[in-house]
Amino acid sequence: MVAVKKLSINLMDLSDKMFLDEVTNLMNLKHKNIVRFLGYCADSHGEIIEHRIVETPQRLLCFEYVPNGSLQRYLKGKVCSLLPTSTH
Repeated sequence: MVAVKKLSINLMDLSDKMFLDEVTNLMNLKHKNIVRFLGYCADSHGEIIEHRIVETPQRLLCFEYVPNGSLQRYLKGKVCSLLPTSTH
């Protein structure tokens, strides 16, 4: 299973070079505590906006799927019972 993240429109302002540099960094990142990056898709398609056809970029990132909810839930303390309470 994979998790796909579609980048929001405000992240589309990244230049193609900046995006590919970030993808390269994600590909090279290997650590047991970091979700594995699997690949990406960067494409554009024509879209009619106010009677004009413009190219709309679309960027997707694919990561290894990890069950049990998001990291954000853990950081906000909604599942604190699953985190260790001892610091020994």
